Amino acid sequence: MLSIFHYHHISIFLFLIATLVVTLSLQGCEDNPVDSGGWDHVPAVGYEIEMNGKVLVSYFLREFQFDPSGALEDYVVHDPDIHVGIFFVGGKIVFQDHHLDAQTGKSAELSIYFLDENRQRLQIPEFYVDGQRNPEGEWSLEFQYFLPRSREQQFDPKDRPYEVVYDKTKETWKFHLRGLSSGEAGLRINLFHLDHYDMTSIPLPIKMEMD
Repeated sequence: MLSIFHYHHISIFLFLIATLVVTLSLQGCEDNPVDSGGWDHVPAVGYEIEMNGKVLVSYFLREFQFDPSGALEDYVVHDPDIHVGIFFVGGKIVFQDHHLDAQTGKSAELSIYFLDENRQRLQIPEFYVDGQRNPEGEWSLEFQYFLPRSREQQFDPKDRPYEVVYDKTKETWKFHLRGLSSGEAGLRINLFHLDHYDMTSIPLPIKMEMD
């Protein structure tokens, strides 16, 4: 018969194995899908955000590239000292008053395209088609706002300097930012699937400069 001593060590061993499995699962949720071979989970490991037909920022395998074509430099600040948590970011997006609509305070329309492991854009079905719920469109966007340089501390909604204007029933992969006050917040973009995230990102530093 096994002694209490042996049972104790077996229990500790099983607990460590369970902890490791959970830890690896949680790590896989940021950037990487559970199943990259099918559509139970979209095989997304990054995204590109376009504005006015040009890529404003590209995020791929936990790395950011700002304004890769050089066409939107008025919106970008490159700074080698910018990190988010332990991750090097190297820049931020800046919206000034003259970038925003004078009546609504909204930015130009932003379009997001998710990328696979080959950096190719994925064609994910729209949530709605012609005003009707699309049974194949199980994916949409969710957004979280974080304190500057943080991946853990989120903004109180009343204090954040901007908000996302997004309606998945009209434009699943398009949104605007509305300036609320001067300040900076990290925007985490989540690819939401049914009741979980297929991909989350490191928060993208975005600053509002408003008079």
